[in-house]
Amino acid sequence: MRNFLDFIKESPTMFHAAKNIEKLLINNNFIKLNEGQKWNLVPNGKYYLTRNSSSVLAFTLPADLSEISFNITAAHLDSPTFKLKPNFKIEQGRYNKLNTEIYGGPILNTWMDRPLNIAGRVIIKENNSLITKLISFDKPMAIIPNCSIHYYHELNTGVKLNPQSDLLPILCDNNIGNTDLYELIAEKLCINKENIVSSDLYLALLDRGNLVGPNEEFICAPQIDNLECAYATIQALIDSKNDKSINVCVEFDNEEIGSRTRQGAQSLFLSDVLERISFSLGKNTEEHKISLSNSFIVSADNAQGFHPNYPQKYDPTNACYINSGIVIKNAARGSYTTDAFSLAYFKTICELAGAKYQLNTNRSDVPGGSTLGAISLSQVSIPSVDIGLPQIAMHSAYETAGSKDLDDILKALTKFYELHITSKEDGEISY
Repeated sequence: MRNFLDFIKESPTMFHAAKNIEKLLINNNFIKLNEGQKWNLVPNGKYYLTRNSSSVLAFTLPADLSEISFNITAAHLDSPTFKLKPNFKIEQGRYNKLNTEIYGGPILNTWMDRPLNIAGRVIIKENNSLITKLISFDKPMAIIPNCSIHYYHELNTGVKLNPQSDLLPILCDNNIGNTDLYELIAEKLCINKENIVSSDLYLALLDRGNLVGPNEEFICAPQIDNLECAYATIQALIDSKNDKSINVCVEFDNEEIGSRTRQGAQSLFLSDVLERISFSLGKNTEEHKISLSNSFIVSADNAQGFHPNYPQKYDPTNACYINSGIVIKNAARGSYTTDAFSLAYFKTICELAGAKYQLNTNRSDVPGGSTLGAISLSQVSIPSVDIGLPQIAMHSAYETAGSKDLDDILKALTKFYELHITSKEDGEISY
């Protein structure tokens, strides 16, 4: 759990999360591939590649390449936040404000009255090349203050917040010190401001997480959705070995805004890489399709845990609790990919691994959210199950989850990566 907290601490944006996953992979002898170059893959090889500096796909090859299949886990690295607009400086009286727009679906009022970091990436010009540099100030840089209750008596009775007027962060007092954010970025990165071409900058909480409760039974932190599953999937890949199947872990970006990007689950990123792996190993198109028919995807994105202050929001027989194990998501409307077949297989995995699990559906009058599983299947047609770990206050700036659940998902996903499935006929597999 402490390692996971460290991962959250060092991952204020999807770019930092991708870089930290890359460091984990390098430390475990994974070799980086380039999408723009020919691949030379070998048995027992461990490889990874990145796209847009914000998505990562890693895979390990077995010793036996005769009848390959793919064991795939998928998660995402982005979380709801606020993104700085290209022309982000607004002067108001003595103050500089940051012109931002909402990224994803945050609980807006949870971002107010908190010290905020600014982090992301900048693109710089260097010797006729464009280079990506990550930036995080790692200190309080801005704040979104509430209006005083004395001036706004209705605050405690429910106020609709306007993102363009009520939620713009105050950066600085114009009368004190340097007020040019790009100059501050250049100073932080030890580069010339003139070399900065563009940027993707976001707000991030400075408080990066704590264990809470008399028995440290809760973890409270920003971006638990979905860094918890991202951490679990990549760690399980690193910790496992398979002599027959190709193990794959893909960490997508942009799930919180619909995945419609070249690095999102709706792109061809996963499909293209699986095809290239097969072709690099000398398989033809038919053999690749056979491999896909013997494959399985675990889509891992956190789930809604029961909130004791809002019991009326949960299904009477299918609510899930934090510290009670993995949530297997079900939805008749197809927003989750789980069906009886994929549920049976994943339940089997959990039982083999000794991992706790629980079944979940939403109330029939509360549709809930969707996840990347159904989106990715539009590009890669493989049996899939949607799972997650239960948490409270999803999409809050500071979320709550159970400190005991991470062990269960690590055990289950590691066991998943150790199995090799074969499809005998439609609706039947052996493992």
